[in-house]
Amino acid sequence: MILIDTSVWIEFFKQKEVFVQVIQPLLRNQKVVTIEPIFSELLFGVRNSRERKIIESYWRVLPRIEYAENSMIHAAIFANGKDYHKLGIGLMDAIIIKSAMDGNHQIWTLDARINRNLAQNHVYQSGKVQ
Repeated sequence: MILIDTSVWIEFFKQKEVFVQVIQPLLRNQKVVTIEPIFSELLFGVRNSRERKIIESYWRVLPRIEYAENSMIHAAIFANGKDYHKLGIGLMDAIIIKSAMDGNHQIWTLDARINRNLAQNHVYQSGKVQ
């Protein structure tokens, strides 16, 4: 499954054709999984009720990575062990990375810091659109 990061969702919701062309088939083929922090970031940035409704509609139907008890604590310990704070990777991104790794998912992000610090088997390769 592909965990699409906030940066990529933003481009999709802006209807940037190169992202729409890749994401729509992934959605149709049920290859996308999400996690609450990503949609929380998206909802935090909405400008109006129309945008909120669109984002909420995706949240309602996408399969999710669920939080286990202490998962945020485990993500913080994981991130600290990888020196993510020194690399400019924040806790929210660490939670996303740890969750994807635990579920053996790939991440599609435009964040170069994340891509540089992920094992290649966790980077969504076909998502190399800019």
